[in-house]
Amino acid sequence: MKGIIPLAGFLVLLTGLNTRNVYGQDTLAAWDIFVSDSVLELVLYVDLDSLLSDVGKDPSYHSAILVYNDPRDHSLAEMDISIRTRGKFRKKPKNCDFPPLKIKFSKHDRQGSIFEDYKNLKLVTHCQSEPDEFEQYLLQEYLIYRAYNIFTDFSFRVRLARITYADLPSGLDSMTRFAFLLENPGDMAKRNHGELLELETVSSDKLDRRQLTLMSVFNYMIHNTDFSIPIVHNIELVSLDHFKPPLPVPYDFDWSGIINVPYDSPYAASKTRYTDRHYKGPCIKRKEFELVFSEMLSKRDRLYRLYNDFPYIDQDLKSRSIQELNMFFIIIGSRELIRQEFLKNCHD
Repeated sequence: MKGIIPLAGFLVLLTGLNTRNVYGQDTLAAWDIFVSDSVLELVLYVDLDSLLSDVGKDPSYHSAILVYNDPRDHSLAEMDISIRTRGKFRKKPKNCDFPPLKIKFSKHDRQGSIFEDYKNLKLVTHCQSEPDEFEQYLLQEYLIYRAYNIFTDFSFRVRLARITYADLPSGLDSMTRFAFLLENPGDMAKRNHGELLELETVSSDKLDRRQLTLMSVFNYMIHNTDFSIPIVHNIELVSLDHFKPPLPVPYDFDWSGIINVPYDSPYAASKTRYTDRHYKGPCIKRKEFELVFSEMLSKRDRLYRLYNDFPYIDQDLKSRSIQELNMFFIIIGSRELIRQEFLKNCHD
């Protein structure tokens, strides 16, 4: 499939790949694509109409070409890939005109590339091509993943990318948007020396209590109620020892109130508006809560730096997010607010 891209369009798109990154840098030794916070510059050549309209229950993989600026030495590379749509809510055309994607790499083509260790990767995209706010929502979700990385290694790593989607038939029609690559669940579990559990239901008292509390408090911080322990919704379970409780790892934060997307959310197992804060975690003693709060407070400065140093979201959105984080830290620093928000609203 290589070599069929029109040369004029190829050169036009590569112009954007030759710009130097302003947010983090990679080194030749940084083979793990999730180690760095620099932005991957990519061009994706594919028949866009065929790909984006293939949103049934069992979408097919479509042949594509991925061109990228190798962040290790800033050389240009090209590889054949296969790509398909994925997801549920965001795959429906009435909700998103640009669904999330899944990239599959062949063993031969990925060898020696920055994707060598990955058979496939999920790509979180911008949902709507217009208006521009949807790209900002995407960037805010990326920051939530990065924020949870600060508090625990039992979290999904992400890598920000700036992608030019080029229509393969013409090679010229294109659009450029931010997206991010999401670590595979199995890789996340392996990185933490554990394995995934495939369960459809679980009781909260069967999970690691501290990790469950941290996850629940974090979701409270970002105004997220779109998760459920009983039906294992938007949660992966990692087992480190078959004789010990597994650890919950959350994902899919797009309906978090700190982002405040304009479409409605099913906010699983909750009657609360998804823009409201609502603690959905276990009932534990105040001292147990305070241990989690103390650890989160100790990492507050790192969290603020993450948001303040990120150059790609609007200043107004950044300020609003930081205000929301400020309010959270005020709440967990008040004995009375802890009683109201956590001790009275917990779930046995």
